[in-house]
Amino acid sequence: MLIKGIFSGLGSIIIGLAIGERITVLWSIFAVLGVGFVAYGLSIFFYVYAQRLLGAARTSAYYAVSPFIGTLLSLIIFREMPHYSYFIALALMAAGAWLSAQDKPLFRRRNNKS
Repeated sequence: MLIKGIFSGLGSIIIGLAIGERITVLWSIFAVLGVGFVAYGLSIFFYVYAQRLLGAARTSAYYAVSPFIGTLLSLIIFREMPHYSYFIALALMAAGAWLSAQDKPLFRRRNNKS
C-alpha cells in the first residue's frame, strides 16, 4: 500500500515535469508523495477491506456515491450552486445506491424447468 501510494505520487511528479511544471520548493515533493499515498494507497486498502466486510456489490454502491460527497464538500467550501442536472444525477445515484444495498433482489429469476 505504501509503495503503490508513493509510486502514484512519483508518477504525478514525473508527469508534471514532463508537461513543463517546475518544482519551486522541496517540501512540495513530499506533499505530492503524501497525496499519492492517501489518495491511491489508502483508498485501495480501504476498498479491499470494505469488500471483505460488506461484499463487492455493497462496497461498489457506496464507493459510487463518493463523487457526490466530494461535490457536497465543494459546495460547502466554494459556495457555488451546481447546474440542475447535478440534483437529477444525485437523486438517481442515491436511488441506485439504495437499491444496490438491499439484501433482497429487485426482480426474481424464474426457473423454467421443462
